[in-house]
Amino acid sequence: MKLYLAGVKSYQLDLGIDCKVFSDPRLERTIQGIKRDHNEPERRTRTPLTRPYLLKVLSALTGNYYEDVVIYAVFTLAFAGFLRVGEFTYKESDRALAQGFGKWFLTKSCIRISQEATYMELNLPSSKTDPFRKGVKLTIAATYDKGCPVLAMQRLRAIDTHRPEHAPLFCIGKLEQHAFTREYVVRRLQELATGVGLGQGTWNGHSFRRGAATWAAEVGIPENDIQTLGRWRSDAYKAYIEFSKKERIKLSKRFQGPVSRTN
Repeated sequence: MKLYLAGVKSYQLDLGIDCKVFSDPRLERTIQGIKRDHNEPERRTRTPLTRPYLLKVLSALTGNYYEDVVIYAVFTLAFAGFLRVGEFTYKESDRALAQGFGKWFLTKSCIRISQEATYMELNLPSSKTDPFRKGVKLTIAATYDKGCPVLAMQRLRAIDTHRPEHAPLFCIGKLEQHAFTREYVVRRLQELATGVGLGQGTWNGHSFRRGAATWAAEVGIPENDIQTLGRWRSDAYKAYIEFSKKERIKLSKRFQGPVSRTN
């Protein structure tokens, strides 16, 4: 409801209409009353794709099929870059933008791998926190293990020489080159996770970003650094961090531990 009212207020501001009514305390009390009388909608659970889960999923991509190489590069990049699923997917209708496609979506030219392959740079042409499309540059380090996003991107570029630099960074099919949609990514994640024994879970597009934040917290990265890595401008990142049952037990023990007293 607040989002709807914010939209109405923004529209009225554009029209030059007085918006004092939106600051009326009676409006806030009305909203609070409605919230008390109506149950809060059930929040969707999302299984975080932490790094151990990611490595297990990647283990199922052992072939050199074009689609497998693409998915390998996508999953490692999405995790390492804390990417939102909308930042690396697009719809078939988006390709109608032609030359304007690169102003909104990732193209092959958005990736630059350092000469020593110690890191790569990803230029995001647009994102949720970049409404004016000034572009955001991410620097992603190589890890040289099975979850290395730089090596995965190198493998993709090695078999993707048939497409120009202004082509979409990812596509479905080496020859068909269908749009790389959100639905396809989620379906592949669900299939792979189930196939390696991780269960049905609630795998979806948020699993990458949520998993990256959760894993960062587990390995001891400070919260302000997690906020920086994920490009959060507010404390919203805290809602992405989930603690496992093991971590909750550890925290509970720590909370209930002995207290040293001094007289």
